[in-house]
Amino acid sequence: MASQEVLDRLKSNVDGIFLVDGVPFSCCNPNSPRPCIQYQLTNNSAHYNYDFLTMELNIWMKGCKQALLDYYTDIMKSIGIIVLIIWFFELSVLMGVRYLQTAMKNVLLLGDPECESNGWLLENSFVETAKYNIHIIKNLGKVNHVSTVSGMNDPNMNIQKANYGPDNVTAKSIPTANST
Repeated sequence: MASQEVLDRLKSNVDGIFLVDGVPFSCCNPNSPRPCIQYQLTNNSAHYNYDFLTMELNIWMKGCKQALLDYYTDIMKSIGIIVLIIWFFELSVLMGVRYLQTAMKNVLLLGDPECESNGWLLENSFVETAKYNIHIIKNLGKVNHVSTVSGMNDPNMNIQKANYGPDNVTAKSIPTANST
């Protein structure tokens, strides 16, 4: 700032737009209808039929930082939309798998693997399901505790058994190699 040349440049600064009256070639707009004017930007008499107030036709008015921010913002918007579409697809697959899982559980509880059964997304209302899940979350740390109450099992396990399967098959109904 002590140099006289720098002070002269600061004094000749036009409307705070330029520190010097020239720009690098990278600032030139390739879509401009006229050749790029890089030097003496504010001197109308230095160039034929030139008005520096319409210079946005000749050079880019946005800086590199703003141009990069705009470019990457557009990319991030498109990535965000793609991620949202994939998330909705995954959510629909998850709902379908939940429906299938509950339908298969219902088949096991009915005891007939050939029958039709209904499936559901939530077994109870949304509020009851939320309360039940909060109860499970609260009891997660209690699994490894030793209980003094007899018959107390894991508080998170509430599994219903089917009326058929390897545990409920009588010995007479299992075919053996000798009976054939």
